[in-house]
Parts: sequence; C-alpha cells; structure tokens
Amino acid sequence: MQEIAPNVFIENNSLGMVTGVIRTEAGSVLVDSPSRQDDVRSWRSGTAKLVMGEPKFLISLDTNYDRILSSKGTSCVIITHRNSLTVPRTRAASQKSADENLGSNDPYDSQVSSLRWIPPEIVFDSSLSLHLGEMDLLLEHHAGSNTSGIWVILAQQKVIFVGDTVVVDQPPFLAYADLAIWQEDLKVLASRRYKSYQIVSARSGIVSVEQVREMNKLIGAIRSLLTPLIDRQAALEDYYELIPKIMKRINYLSATEELCANRLRWGLTTWYEQNQRVMKEA
Repeated sequence: MQEIAPNVFIENNSLGMVTGVIRTEAGSVLVDSPSRQDDVRSWRSGTAKLVMGEPKFLISLDTNYDRILSSKGTSCVIITHRNSLTVPRTRAASQKSADENLGSNDPYDSQVSSLRWIPPEIVFDSSLSLHLGEMDLLLEHHAGSNTSGIWVILAQQKVIFVGDTVVVDQPPFLAYADLAIWQEDLKVLASRRYKSYQIVSARSGIVSVEQVREMNKLIGAIRSLLTPLIDRQAALEDYYELIPKIMKRINYLSATEELCANRLRWGLTTWYEQNQRVMKEA
C-alpha cells in the first residue's frame, strides 16, 4: 500500500485494479473494492492499522463487472451514479471478468460467478459532496468511459481518482462509452484545472498529463474508425474488423494479446447492441 498524499492510499488488488483508501476522522472511504472474498479479508487485516475502524463508504467508480461483483465482500454504504441502476447485465459474469481484466494473477476466480450485484444505498446525478471531518470529497459524474462513471476529487490533497477514463498500454473499455464525452473529459483532465494533481487511474495507477493526452488521441482515433460504420449502419462483423487496427495503436504486452482482443470484442459488441437499441427506440 502506498500513501500518495496525507491519509490517501492506493493499492493494487489481485485483479489488477488500483483501489484507494481515504482515511478521515469519521471513518475511511474505499475507492473501489477488492474483487475477491480473500482479497476483502486481506484488505481488512492489512489496512487495519491504517484506517480508523471499519470503512464507512465504498465508492464504485462505474459499472464494469469487477467493480459490481466486488461489492459483495463489503459492509460499507455503497455510492454509485444513478445510471448504475439501469445498466443491462445480460452477459455471464465469469466471461466478463475473464475478458476485461488484464492485470489479474488468476484469469478467473470461481467465487466470482456466485456473487450478485448489490444495489447501492446512495446514488446521485451530477455531483455529490462528502464532508468527513476535515476531509472533503467531491464526486462528479463523468460519462465518457462509462455512463455511470465517477471521478473522486480531493482538492486539498490535489488527488483525483478517474476510474477507467485513462488506461495505459491496454485497450479502453468501450461497452458503455460515449466517445465524444470521453474526449471532453480527457481535455478537462489535462487542463489547468487539475494542474499539479496526482491523477489515479483504476488500471494504471498514477498517470501523467502526457498519458492523459495520449489517451485522448487513442479515443479520437477509435472515434474516427467508428464514424463511417455508424453512418452506413454497418453490421457487427464490420466492427470486429477494427480490432486489429485499434490494437496497433496500443503498446500492450504480448502475453495479454488475447485478453486485449477479447476486451475490445466484448466492448464493441455491447456498444453496438446499446446503440442499436437506442436507434430502434428513437
């Protein structure tokens, strides 16, 4: 566990996510959660000397399955964006987990398949402020990488948790993305507003402003590839042909090639299905 600012800690869990602990006088706040039951036990024992009592809140930064399934192992008050209540869950959780996670020590945990999504106790629309002792947290909705995406902003500590808005050397999560909004989010993140902030990616840890800008270029390139297919209402198979072109733009590890392709394939499939549904309802 690494303390990146006073009372703000980050740690990698076994599924490759970078999770956070924010220690306050009123109790601690988890930014995302360990994804397996044994992770939850080790988290509680390993951080017992760091946190003040049991964690009070769990902020789930979006609706990717490793986050949804992890909430089973916590007794915290769960906070999500309101859109998390309506995101379709039509695909087997085990397959999602295997396809999405590139940093896991184990490709699949059999315990995951038995977990059920736990509804949040607190939801919000645009923003939510938490005032916990002398620690102030601002939660903002940023729907670029996910319709339920949340940023957690600690202005005094100059730390911002941005979930999957930025990923380095791996494919983006496209399933519930809005690429135009995503580029706007990245533009804001690289602006003077967050100058001198430590930017924490849920997949890549602390990232630089240059890496944020590179992410913007990648999303822009993907957007350019998708636009002609959208305009001519192409079939799903045509979208799959984009996968090698997207992967050429990513400096992924050769050992993760299949997982990268699977993440893009599932992301494009779900994105396509979501957009087809919207067009039919229009």
